[in-house]
Amino acid sequence: MVVSCILQVIYKVGSCFGGVIGNQFMYLCNYEKNFNKLPDDVLKLTNARRKVQRKVEEAENNLEVIEEDVKKWLEDVHVVIVKAEELIENQSSVGTDCLTRYQNSKAASEFMEDNIGPLLQQGEGFNEVSHPTIHKETWLRSDEDYLAFEARNSTVKNVLDALHDEEIYTVGVYGMGGLGKTTLVQEIGRTAEKDKLFDEIVFVEVTETLDVKRIQTEIADKLGVKFNNESERKSKLYDRLRNDKKILLILDNVWEDLDLRTVGIPLRVNRGGCKLLLTTRNLDVLEKMGSISNFVMKVLNKEEAWDLFQKMAGNLSYKILTFHHILYFID
Repeated sequence: MVVSCILQVIYKVGSCFGGVIGNQFMYLCNYEKNFNKLPDDVLKLTNARRKVQRKVEEAENNLEVIEEDVKKWLEDVHVVIVKAEELIENQSSVGTDCLTRYQNSKAASEFMEDNIGPLLQQGEGFNEVSHPTIHKETWLRSDEDYLAFEARNSTVKNVLDALHDEEIYTVGVYGMGGLGKTTLVQEIGRTAEKDKLFDEIVFVEVTETLDVKRIQTEIADKLGVKFNNESERKSKLYDRLRNDKKILLILDNVWEDLDLRTVGIPLRVNRGGCKLLLTTRNLDVLEKMGSISNFVMKVLNKEEAWDLFQKMAGNLSYKILTFHHILYFID
């Protein structure tokens, strides 16, 4: 208490000689005040970090990308808290040496003003800590269901050649149901991605019951397009598909002539970097949609069909084969 009064007197005397000297004495006078406030500010910063970290963990669980300034803020906060704790620890071992008290008080005051304060203010502005990203579809990451048959290899090659051709906009694959058209075009999509033929690849099943709104929504979700209202659906999709990026849009299982303009898919003249790959049972559908590069899905020969059966049935195929052998010997 006596020391504090003496310091107050010294500060008043020092202030008569100028603000600079007065400010230096102020660090001595506010020694206790600064070191009472520092732990409180550290606690505020710790709580702010905890709140931001919770948001980060929620975003990461949702597979979102954390903003770079948020990552840097968390790193900076960690460094500042460690340094502040060192200051507090050093202060507890300080005696009555005025020079040391002055230095520590000055360090604490400046540290709160130059480091903790700005970080607290910045942390309050983090309403959003992340942004959603477009994740690669599951079928693009796995080819375990695809079997390379001789009857299919030529179709794969022909379609890929057509996709490489800058003059070709729409490519079609047709054939009876159950031949594996979906599996084939997905394999083509994986190959196209591996060869970096396109920036983005989108797969959407059209189905027999045509639902334009569902098709629009699926394409938009996979391309990261957001609609503010219903009237934006067609126009925003159109603009997104015809931009400078190379996009392969696979429309699978098309049952009837689909009016691309109704969906918001650009036509040949205004297609930008977009290309279409269609699958259907009927060649007529492709021709009505203006596709001239169309390839038939061939039927597997007996050996290939048996290989496919074994692949799909697994252990069941062995059991069936064994059962037939038993019947043969019984007979």
